[in-house]
Amino acid sequence: MKHLTLLSIAALASLSASAFTSGGYNYTIVSDNEVEIARPTDTSEEGAYHDIISFPSSVTYGGKTYTVVGIGERAFQYAEIAGSPAMPSSYRYVRDFAFFQAYGVAVKLGPNVTELGMGVFAGNQFSNFLCDLNNPNYSLIYPADMEEGETWVGGVLANKAKDTIIAFPGNKKNNSTYVYTYDVPKRIKHIANHAFNRNPYLRKVNFHEGVEDIGEYAFYECGNLMSVEIPGGTKLSYGAFAANEFKLQQIIIHEGVKEIPGYCFFDAAVCTDLQLPASLEVIGEAAFSNLEAITTLNLPEGLLACDPMAFANCTALTQVNVNDKLEFIGSNCFMRCNALESFDLKNTQYLGSTAFNSCAALKTVTAAGLVETDRAAFYNCTALETVTFPETLKKIGPVAFMKCRSLINAMIPASVEVVGDGYACGATALTAIQLAEGNQNYVVVDGVLYTKDMKHLVSLPGSLNNTEFTVPATVETIGEQACRWSNITKLDAANVKVIGLTAFGDCSALTEVTFGAACDSINDNAFGICPAIVKVTSLNPAPPIGGVFVDGVYTAATLYVPRGSKEAYAAHENWGKFTTIEEIDVEQPGVPGDLNGDGKVDVSDVNIAINIILGQDTDDAIKALADLNGDNKVDVSDVNSLINIILKSN
Repeated sequence: MKHLTLLSIAALASLSASAFTSGGYNYTIVSDNEVEIARPTDTSEEGAYHDIISFPSSVTYGGKTYTVVGIGERAFQYAEIAGSPAMPSSYRYVRDFAFFQAYGVAVKLGPNVTELGMGVFAGNQFSNFLCDLNNPNYSLIYPADMEEGETWVGGVLANKAKDTIIAFPGNKKNNSTYVYTYDVPKRIKHIANHAFNRNPYLRKVNFHEGVEDIGEYAFYECGNLMSVEIPGGTKLSYGAFAANEFKLQQIIIHEGVKEIPGYCFFDAAVCTDLQLPASLEVIGEAAFSNLEAITTLNLPEGLLACDPMAFANCTALTQVNVNDKLEFIGSNCFMRCNALESFDLKNTQYLGSTAFNSCAALKTVTAAGLVETDRAAFYNCTALETVTFPETLKKIGPVAFMKCRSLINAMIPASVEVVGDGYACGATALTAIQLAEGNQNYVVVDGVLYTKDMKHLVSLPGSLNNTEFTVPATVETIGEQACRWSNITKLDAANVKVIGLTAFGDCSALTEVTFGAACDSINDNAFGICPAIVKVTSLNPAPPIGGVFVDGVYTAATLYVPRGSKEAYAAHENWGKFTTIEEIDVEQPGVPGDLNGDGKVDVSDVNIAINIILGQDTDDAIKALADLNGDNKVDVSDVNSLINIILKSN
């Protein structure tokens, strides 16, 4: 133990010795005799280095002299550069965001600085950049580098080949006037990451056809930028023009551009003119999110995919014209586009999760080629009344119409193979789920959607006509959120084994619940926010897994359990929370499907069911036993259920 303590002390001492402060700067030791300048201990703007007139080449600490070889990450963030300090010849590198939002006259790269990190000068407020003529990697653009007729802006930092703008001085003036318009020189092919980041004066940058690419965050938060025009041969990057929310009114992308990367024009809140080329194939994640002034969107004819959140929060958007080739609309793509009243998906094949999340005015949606919708595609579209699905549809994701309170028409086509649980949860205007004839995978009984074999309850409609709901005897599982926000008042789930997550959540009118002897699992929040429950009956002698209710139910409701099982329930971590637990006598249930009362299900029971169908047996009690799916009639589906019971028992 003592040995470990000594090792720990030695490790702490070593860590402490790797950094020190001297002459007003923090330093980090990078090798035996070398250090780099580190950021101030106080990393706020008030704590930044100020009045910088020179950069140290060496520093002595603890009797040892170190050579300063570089500038560390964010070391001079928010710093005030009082003169035009040059980096000594010992400096080899400048780390990421080293001069982020620093301000002053100028900074000069030394002769041996060969490595600049990411966004070294992002957000700078310098009047100029300077560079040692002997630097092998970096240079400045001079009048001699310009073609005839081009306007020269001095102090622009470039690579040695002078075909890449690395950093533009954010406080640049020509004579006494700030630079408002910048014509990118013809020799420039590349705009580096963060090159113009947070420039406060530029209103327009004119790109020529030879600009091959514009880097990440190159024009991020340029507060006065009013117009952007991208040549057809230019490749854009992630966030290149993001966060220009106050002045950017026009975005023109010329023919030839195939992709708008993620967050490229995010937050151009006042943009009213968006022109996209026919060549465009992909619009990236949140590329045009938060364009709050755009009213009409014409998706170009070549567009194949709109990635997640591509047009989220475009709150003034009233019309979207979709082309015939669009295949993919990503999650939250049109989230909170609150002025949209209708949408024609045309041949779109895939609709992402919450694609129309909270589109408050959306009333109708049509589609011609839709194949799959992901989870909650129409979540919280409170005005949505009608969705017309095509016969191409194969899969509908879970909770498709969650909280669509106005929905009255959304027919599930015969082609659908998968419907996710909770299809209509919260669709309170819907009294019956609609299923097209010929669907081979699902059945609707009394407005409720089940799998074809009647073993799984997929979804209740938002409002049942009969609020005292008895789950059919064949049902073994109730899906996730399948009955959430329902208007049911009493629930009898006599033969259900598993109740899914939040299956009956927010059923505020529910007062009585009965779980059968087969019930062994009640998932968390299955009855979350059901405060009106006053009676809970669990017929399983062993407490089912779960049993989680809201706190008020444990004190207000009485829990009824089979005689002899009170002690087990009282000892359970959840069921034991009930203040009142009473034991009751439980009749042994008959065998489901045993129509002749011989205690087993076999071919004779199948024959009885067939006779009922043929009208040869009219005994009401036997008819009730034969109605295995609870649809108040005996037909072929009940015979199939009997056969399945026989096969399962064998």
